[in-house]
Amino acid sequence: MIKTIKLFSVISCLVGFLCLPVSCTLTKDDDNPNGNQQEQEQEQEEQKPTGELTLEVDEPLIRADGVSCAVLTVKMGETVIAEDVTFYDAQTNKPVEIPDMRFTTTTPGKYSFWAAYKTKHTDAVSVTAISAAIPELAEDTDPSCTDFTRKVLIQQYTGTGCGYCPYMIKLLRKFAANSENEGKWELAAIHSYGENDPAYLSASLDGAMGVRSYPTLVLDLDKNIRWQYYNNLDGFQTLFDKEYSAAVAKAGIALSTVLDGNQLVVKVGVKAAEDNRYGICLWVLEDGIYAKQTGADGDDSFNTHNNCVRIAAGQNSANDFSGTKVDIKAGETEELFYLLDVEEGWVGENLHVLGIVTVEGSNGFTANNVVSCAVNSSVGFSYR
Repeated sequence: MIKTIKLFSVISCLVGFLCLPVSCTLTKDDDNPNGNQQEQEQEQEEQKPTGELTLEVDEPLIRADGVSCAVLTVKMGETVIAEDVTFYDAQTNKPVEIPDMRFTTTTPGKYSFWAAYKTKHTDAVSVTAISAAIPELAEDTDPSCTDFTRKVLIQQYTGTGCGYCPYMIKLLRKFAANSENEGKWELAAIHSYGENDPAYLSASLDGAMGVRSYPTLVLDLDKNIRWQYYNNLDGFQTLFDKEYSAAVAKAGIALSTVLDGNQLVVKVGVKAAEDNRYGICLWVLEDGIYAKQTGADGDDSFNTHNNCVRIAAGQNSANDFSGTKVDIKAGETEELFYLLDVEEGWVGENLHVLGIVTVEGSNGFTANNVVSCAVNSSVGFSYR
């Protein structure tokens, strides 16, 4: 019944229409037949994305297993562009296929891409693929806590050709034997006295810290806190205690490391206790380097050199080793990956990593906290 009524109504209207005199009547739309098209074109023009074309990658580090992937996102302004995008290899500038904007590979290495959309193109982004498992930070045992333990960084400026350096080594051994100092410091030996030293570090840390004579100790990357009196342990202890108690830890550090062939992969987490701009440094140290020490007087123990700095990542200029700057809010964690080349002759199992966080004070950016992590291991945030 309902269908019949609808059909009848339609037929009645048609009959009535056919009986009317034939004439032409302009409607509002007929008055400007191109009006709708122009409005649509104007709307489409207004909806076109505008702004800078950018390329983002969600995972800068993946496994070279053909499964782990880095998702690439192209944006114009804030609008995601999902079609008509062409990717290019940044090394060759030749087009590459990245299906569904998900990059995978089975070949370890570093890959760089840029993207083009219509007449615009992006800056390049990089993805590194490793054969080993990607390091993950240890679970935070107290996510709401920001009361971190603090350690002082002791830099020992030394060299195998330095005849007086064994005296400073003796001072440091006595300092380490004092149980009151346990867990309060980390040592980094910078062999910068002579280039024939097998542990020689070419980075200009000595110049940045104002070191002009050997041996010299520097605390917390502060060139104003130097110690050269190797026969005065009490004086150094007083200097250390003053520096240790001068500040609380404004950030905690977590590290995880994986040695993948000749590449050291490190993940760093810095958790802030207060809103601040922080510098993040990463130093690679090696133990067990054997070389004859001048001034050892027949004591073979001086010929094995530990905590020798091989890499000082975080150098910004010849005199600035304060690290990569990041702004972190209280309670939040910033995570970074480092990919560091291990040179031939370095013993992988003897390497360990120092994570250093710096903050700005009256003497510029100086170290506020430091932690150490062995290769193929991890350390989490340490709380008081």
